[in-house]
Amino acid sequence: MPRLRSAVILMALALVAVGLGGLSVMDPFHLRNARWFTAGAVLLAIVLVTVAFAVVVRRGLLRGLVLVVGTVAAVGWVVLVWLASQLIDDSVEVSATSAEDRQLVVLEARVIDPGYAVVVRAGSGLFAQESLVYQGLEGGPAPSARFVDPDTVEVTTPNGCTYSSEIEVATLEVSPVHRPFRLDSC
Repeated sequence: MPRLRSAVILMALALVAVGLGGLSVMDPFHLRNARWFTAGAVLLAIVLVTVAFAVVVRRGLLRGLVLVVGTVAAVGWVVLVWLASQLIDDSVEVSATSAEDRQLVVLEARVIDPGYAVVVRAGSGLFAQESLVYQGLEGGPAPSARFVDPDTVEVTTPNGCTYSSEIEVATLEVSPVHRPFRLDSC
């Protein structure tokens, strides 16, 4: 009976880990490190489920099989996350503007031609936030960005287009996020 109770507790903890992983996928607070929270929650769930099954299974070959399968799943997940993190190419900061505890940053990413984006950032460390304000087209010119007031930002492109967005204080949600479809028009 104590084995079953331990397994139920471990499974409940695994469900909590899955719930936290789901929350980090939804990312309501626009955390810069949300992908790492998700990866950690999935790894924790794999370990907890493996241990729960190992507790239920009595000694012997079946318990060894459960531990091997769980270890392979955990190592496979770590390798998958590591490979995915190698695909992410961090952008280069072109310019930054600060207002109160927030920063408006113009980023340049190079795939073939440069592409520019504007993000708003707040906080620092593990719970730093980042939210997209403007996503330019590849090969487009670098925009400029400024705070109109602490809750409003304005992005201006060299061809004269001006985009304005509101920022929610706690979650850093931007409304609207601007993604122009053509370089020659607003």
